Amino acid sequence: MYIGRGGDGSVWFSSEVKPLIAGHCIDIETFPPGHYYTSSDNQFHRYYNPKWRDVAHATQPLNLPLLRDTFVGAVEKRLMADVPYGVFLSGGLDSSLVASVIARTRRKRFLATGDPNDLKPLKSFSIGLEGSPDLAAAQKVGSVRKPRLS
Repeated sequence: MYIGRGGDGSVWFSSEVKPLIAGHCIDIETFPPGHYYTSSDNQFHRYYNPKWRDVAHATQPLNLPLLRDTFVGAVEKRLMADVPYGVFLSGGLDSSLVASVIARTRRKRFLATGDPNDLKPLKSFSIGLEGSPDLAAAQKVGSVRKPRLS
């Protein structure tokens, strides 16, 4: 969702940027999640305020092994598929970590079952502007390397 402001003071809303550009909006921004907009003060107001947004509500110490195990388990759970799967690489840390976990899981699975399909390269996809740092990072993560069996 996007909000645009016209030179005449009008306020526009759209699910795409194109209509806002066509309407000659001079300021376009993303509508922030968990907010509503009021015309009385021309401001966004947060309506969703979960307790976890405030660090004072953190009652347990950071448990990095649990965080890692939970993340790996969540990725492995989604590898149950009857069709080939791939990963969309944005160039960011999250998609890079998902791709890494998938590659490790497939290597472990090959050693356990001997299925040669687990040695095939993981299909990866990315989109971006030519020369952008995100696209370069995605290419680096998605580069094909021969799997190590040791």
